Amino acid sequence: MQQTPLWSSPNEDSGPPASEATVRGIINRIIFHNDQTGWTVLSLEIDEGAEATAVGVMLAPTSGESVRLTGSWETHQRYGRQFRFTTYELLRPTTAEGIKRYLSSPLVEGVGPKLAEALVEKFGARTLAILDEAPEQLQEVPGIGPHRAEALTTSWQRHRQMHEVIIFLRQHGIGSALATRIYNRYGPQAVELIEQQPYRLAREVRGIGFATADKIARSVGIPRDDPQRRQAALLHLLASATDNGHFFLPRRELLEQAARLLGLDEQLLELSLGELEAQKEVAVEATNEQVAIYLPQMLAAERDVAHRLSAIENGFVETLPDRAQIEQWLERRTSLGELPLTEEQQSAVKKALSAGLSVITGGPGTGKTTIIRAFAEACASLGRRVALVSPTGRAAKRLEQMTGRKASTIHRLLSYDPYQHRFRHGPGNPLPVDTLVVDEASMLDVLLARDLLQALAPGTQLVLVGDADQLPSVGPGNLLRDLVESGVVSVCHLTTIHRQQAGSLLVQNAHRINRGERPYLPTGKQWQGEDCVFVEEKDPEEAGRRVVKIVAHDLPKLDFPPDDIKVITPLHRGPIGVRALNTALQQQLNPPQPTKAQIQRGETLFRTGDRVLQTVNNYDKSVYNGDIGWIVAIDTESETLRVAFDQGEVGYDFGELDELELAYALTIHKSQGSEYPAVVIVIHSSHYIMLQRNLLYTALTRAEQMACLVGDRRGIYKAINTASERRRYTRLQQRLREQLHCREDQSEKGAGE
Repeated sequence: MQQTPLWSSPNEDSGPPASEATVRGIINRIIFHNDQTGWTVLSLEIDEGAEATAVGVMLAPTSGESVRLTGSWETHQRYGRQFRFTTYELLRPTTAEGIKRYLSSPLVEGVGPKLAEALVEKFGARTLAILDEAPEQLQEVPGIGPHRAEALTTSWQRHRQMHEVIIFLRQHGIGSALATRIYNRYGPQAVELIEQQPYRLAREVRGIGFATADKIARSVGIPRDDPQRRQAALLHLLASATDNGHFFLPRRELLEQAARLLGLDEQLLELSLGELEAQKEVAVEATNEQVAIYLPQMLAAERDVAHRLSAIENGFVETLPDRAQIEQWLERRTSLGELPLTEEQQSAVKKALSAGLSVITGGPGTGKTTIIRAFAEACASLGRRVALVSPTGRAAKRLEQMTGRKASTIHRLLSYDPYQHRFRHGPGNPLPVDTLVVDEASMLDVLLARDLLQALAPGTQLVLVGDADQLPSVGPGNLLRDLVESGVVSVCHLTTIHRQQAGSLLVQNAHRINRGERPYLPTGKQWQGEDCVFVEEKDPEEAGRRVVKIVAHDLPKLDFPPDDIKVITPLHRGPIGVRALNTALQQQLNPPQPTKAQIQRGETLFRTGDRVLQTVNNYDKSVYNGDIGWIVAIDTESETLRVAFDQGEVGYDFGELDELELAYALTIHKSQGSEYPAVVIVIHSSHYIMLQRNLLYTALTRAEQMACLVGDRRGIYKAINTASERRRYTRLQQRLREQLHCREDQSEKGAGE
């Protein structure tokens, strides 16, 4: 099989040692590939149909590629005879059969097996040369007219350009999926741009961070003290701060972090920060306390939210029902025999009805959902159009079930327009509602709140309901707690645990933890059927095995099928982290079967029937971060996968699978906003760095009927005793207070005049 090399791996010697062998072939199947390490196991077709197994390090292999491997044959004790390669080359096939396989593979779009066979039948081993140099001859093939020939030529030229870019990027450690994304972003100019401005990748291409861009930059010769490297690091740190919940970083902290990251003097970084400010790529806001460095869009968002919340709080009370109307509604409700509200609940409903902006907050069992139901009834009876929303689909579905009224996610209420790349409802097209109720508002980050507030027409009433003691939102800011602590909005704190919840050990323990008290956690021998139990396992490996047993055997005996059970844990890594638990639970709950298709993507194996989590907002597909669905189909021929979510089925190309994770286990942060019939909570001292009171409190309040804690008491007590949490850098509270004081000053001035 004669081949022409396209690219040799960078560390290839001028010639292999005499003891080494060379193998040429076509990749039939990728048995295993690790994106992080590059370790690969291939099924290779060699010698006109013979197959061999090859193992070694390869960057993003693809079925159908022709390769030349250099290494040696060995006999593995378990896997038998295989070729271990140390270097490899991508090859362009020159035989008729090789060309047909190459054109039929997923590497070349727009051809397919039938057209590939027709081309090779006509031109034989000259097919690729015809495509390169004489595409006008394509019309000699039966069934190919002028339009199809032009389309095929365009597709082939694009493939050649993209392949050149992919080869270049592979030399710098970028796999095919990311390389394709880079080519789609920059086109044929990708190589030139990467050589001159590699740090743009980190800002403009999803999946590439500063570390990867920096590695590429160093490999193409960008000096370590280059101005673009310094600026890119500062912007990267501000973006990372946003990912960690902050709106800004103090100037001193930003410079210290950048100096550690780059190994450079802070004075150089001061210069770069000044350059970014002059270019308006960062925004600087000085207060008496500190100098805050924002990304401009973050400062604009925080200011906008503060302004709109202040306007709602102050501007539209006159459009709301008066006290007499509210009392009349309460009397009618009682006369109709509705479930009576306690004094605390009545007070919450009255306060919410009579304020433009209000917050209702309380722990589990304090009747938040009952209040929402009563409040929505009151709005409807008073002629106000009311909408109920929640940040996640599961929470919205539960809200709908509990209130008997339609509820939706915030994203779906705002309705994304994929053609305009924005929400349909906004400043020019407000929502047709008079009152908006947001449940699980602790999950609402300031950026999504901005989009929601921009869609509210003047006169719209806003009620935020949630538990301010839970973990803050995954996105930036701490909106609910900032509103509660600002002192400028109407807040109702619910404290009474209602009779139907008072006997629940689960609810009692949640409140004990929130107060910093030790919970009562019966172990297996002590357990008498309570809705909370503790399984102590000091060894993390054994704890992981116990979690699988509890999900697969113990809880199902209590009439909780696996689909009603969610495992939550603080961290991703480690033997009782999300990744290890997902792998173990997948093997137990959805084992491999001949009828089930599967695809390996990095460290994750996806299989038909798997439970999966959407990890980013994909507005074009109308699926959002936190949505959970089930894999219903995997097509290895078309390289597509389909997931059934509550809103319907969604298709993914294999190159998009980095948006999905297995969802048998979730981090506690990712579980926010959702409740499950039974929850298995992993809380262990080996997660020391993450353990804090509101983390454990949030975890316990995810359970509706049963909570099973697995771990050690040392970890539980560490969480309870760690009440302080890392401060999020945001000035929303101060902005709300400042705007309130400005209005008060203006009112006093007007009264004096």
